[in-house]
Amino acid sequence: MVAVRDGAYGVVEYSEISKVDAERRDAQGQLSLRAANIANHFYTLEFLNGVLKFETKMAYHIANKNIDSVDESGKAASIKVAGMKMELFVFDVFPFTQKDRFKVFEVAREDEFSPLKNKSGPDSAETSKRDLLNQHRKWLKAVGVEVAEGAEVEVSPLVSYAGEGLDTPGKASKKYEKTALLERE
Repeated sequence: MVAVRDGAYGVVEYSEISKVDAERRDAQGQLSLRAANIANHFYTLEFLNGVLKFETKMAYHIANKNIDSVDESGKAASIKVAGMKMELFVFDVFPFTQKDRFKVFEVAREDEFSPLKNKSGPDSAETSKRDLLNQHRKWLKAVGVEVAEGAEVEVSPLVSYAGEGLDTPGKASKKYEKTALLERE
């Protein structure tokens, strides 16, 4: 999550907080620590060209992971061993940004984020596709377009980036009975 640490902006990884803190809720029942970093970052080229000046000052994250192993000859072994990886991420430059230029936007997760990290199950291509199609269904419904149960309607980003313009005549049908791709003409 995005946080201020030692007076500088940064990200605290989920592995760096306790389970109790991670699950703590506020009076409205929402997670207290919910300012997640969804990795939508904008940097100037000037700033990125200067990273080498402070790279040695960036703090590594420790990740306990199962790591591929090698045998005595240096060939890949068939077992994984428990190990620690030292990781740096694109957001580890945050503490070195100009405080007056660093901005954070809070967005609705269902509108802006559907992680793709796993081959199957949670956070997979399947769940990302589901979330994208649900968002497009919501946009279409908001302008009076009906999408039949089971039909998947994808809105090309060339037609609409955030649901805008879908009520323009000719952009969308009034009802979709089957799966379709709404493309620019």
